[in-house]
Amino acid sequence: MKYIPNLLTIFRILASLLILVVSDRFFFPLYFFAGVTDILDGWIARKMNWMSAFGTFLDSIADLIFFIVVVLKIILTIKLPAFLLWGALVIVLIRCLTYLIGALRFHQFASLHTYLNKLTGLLLFLSPILLLIIPVTPFGIILLICGCLAAIEEFLIVWTTKKLDKNVPTIFHKY
Repeated sequence: MKYIPNLLTIFRILASLLILVVSDRFFFPLYFFAGVTDILDGWIARKMNWMSAFGTFLDSIADLIFFIVVVLKIILTIKLPAFLLWGALVIVLIRCLTYLIGALRFHQFASLHTYLNKLTGLLLFLSPILLLIIPVTPFGIILLICGCLAAIEEFLIVWTTKKLDKNVPTIFHKY
């Protein structure tokens, strides 16, 4: 039973990868499934006290895969202004640098579960719905600002902290 959160995370990884290869009519069901399993795996792990270092790592990998898949799908589906594409590239570069620093300093994958990362993930998850009511450019700017702040915060935490806590809520909480 204690492996249920990890199984949900593995299902999220599979659903995320399937988004890239299945027809567009399966996008929303897979997207929704990935989002729901993202919410459930952490909630169940915390509620049942089934948290583990492996589960945290697996959840971070699943988040990263989902992020990459959704960004690729958006780029391939919607014609975005160039500044949004460049902004997304900057966020990806900051995150890659953060992961490199985390690997060098802590010998592990340093993807953190901060509030800003969770907010960015929520906005990304809600993007298909929000794009129905908010034009692409304003929503893209909101998502870029949130994603950039989250990436910078994560970078600063990984760069300055003495001991890596993947569940640190904000940069202000670590001190």
